[in-house]
Amino acid sequence: MEAEWPPVELHLHFWGCIRPADLLRQIVSADVARLFWEDYEAAMRAAFGVVPPVRELVERHRAGDPDAEAAFTEIFVMGPADAGNFARFGAKYELLFVASERGDSVEAIEDEVKAFAPGIRADHASQGIVHAELRILLGPDLREPESAATIDTLLGVLGPDHRLVLSLDRADPWPGWERVRELALEPRGEGLVGIDFCAAEEGHPPKNVARLFAAVNEFNAAHPERALAILYHVGESFTDKSLESAVRWVQQAAEFGAHRLGHAIALGIDPDRFGEHTRTESAAERIDQIDYDLEHASRLIEMGVPVHSAALSAERATLVTGPAHAVVTITYDRARLAEVRARQRYAMARVCATGAIVEVCPTSNLLIGGIDNPAHHPVHRFQAEGLPFVVSSDDPRIFGTTLSAELDWVCEQTRGGAELRSQLLRRAWESRSEVLSGRSAG
Repeated sequence: MEAEWPPVELHLHFWGCIRPADLLRQIVSADVARLFWEDYEAAMRAAFGVVPPVRELVERHRAGDPDAEAAFTEIFVMGPADAGNFARFGAKYELLFVASERGDSVEAIEDEVKAFAPGIRADHASQGIVHAELRILLGPDLREPESAATIDTLLGVLGPDHRLVLSLDRADPWPGWERVRELALEPRGEGLVGIDFCAAEEGHPPKNVARLFAAVNEFNAAHPERALAILYHVGESFTDKSLESAVRWVQQAAEFGAHRLGHAIALGIDPDRFGEHTRTESAAERIDQIDYDLEHASRLIEMGVPVHSAALSAERATLVTGPAHAVVTITYDRARLAEVRARQRYAMARVCATGAIVEVCPTSNLLIGGIDNPAHHPVHRFQAEGLPFVVSSDDPRIFGTTLSAELDWVCEQTRGGAELRSQLLRRAWESRSEVLSGRSAG
């Protein structure tokens, strides 16, 4: 059965697929005067309180020390001791750009792509992966005319089994989207299959991109042969909001039109993982949550969530007239945590109704989401509630994992065994961006 549905990788970031050994060689071969250590070391100091001896390891490798590469890899890869939050992951990620000249020119990006792509391609071939969608954030360079050449380079060196997804700026996605529209219609544009929103999600609610999602759908209707999927990281990191708002964000992203949802931890994580605690969110976010509760009151009540409309309306009136910088504190006791669990069930049903697919990346979720108990991982709730999900590896080289290992973890933890694995392989094939966007029948 498994041979009938070969492995498909749907959630991958190009830079997170770079082999540590290849990255070390890039740093060692670069002009020492053009190594940018400051951002990496500042991020590591802020996130971990220490700066690892990477500079020393680079010099040791340059001098021929045979043990330097293994030590470098150990620092580069994120393990359980590094787990906790997105900031820690982001700090590790900065090492990828110590020797990068990607901010200097499009040509420099192309050179990096040519250097790293063979290793990525070989890794996928060794795993039998027949289709991989790679997300890449080109930043401001995406807006340049030369970006079409970069797309050609990426597709040319990665080969026919790979597709591209271009990540847009969460704060201002419109200039990038306008360029994506043009690139999608280029001769090589058929290899460009979607847009993505990644990096830190705090401060960027899905409502901000609802209009852009509508524009993508208009493009797809006008150009079905080059239709683009909308891929959206959401519910992965939610330090700036209540648990209720984090759940709402995932539901809204799906209802605004996202085809696949990256991680969506907030949607299914066991609320017991957080225990009794307090959280804060802005008054504006609280108002959005009140509006949601009032709109969905009857269905939430059916799910066992108490919704006191009069009290919520009064709270809203107070917040609207209060200071713009006001912060609301929310206390979670056992009863409120149970309410969050009921809200999750309701939101999962709503997400199911949209046809959106959740992308589960277990190792990434455990390390970035700070999930120290596998029983709290959202995949258990997704499976129990019948929410369709696929399994991917996210940034496999940073997390030291493979697609096969991620599938093994899910099937073992949920006790789904070989039958679930076969289902997941088939669903991944049927959830390719070309299929979800309507470009391909399957």
